[in-house]
Amino acid sequence: MDIQPDTCPRCESAGPEILSHSPVEGVWTVYHCNVCFVTWRSTEPDFITDVQKYPANFKFTPADMAHFDIMPAVPVLKSR
Repeated sequence: MDIQPDTCPRCESAGPEILSHSPVEGVWTVYHCNVCFVTWRSTEPDFITDVQKYPANFKFTPADMAHFDIMPAVPVLKSR
């Protein structure tokens, strides 16, 4: 049985939630962080699930999110 994580591996916020379970009971669980919106399966390698091993280049704090754009800019269409 999976042990529910208490911290998001990407933003280190408390309280990731269970998003879904595998159709076959006990195979995997999908977790979701309501702060940074990352999702991960319980069967992912530890460099995805472990806060200490999550790649530093992809980590950010909830405070960093205030500086993120809401949507990527849509480029102007080239004329024909």
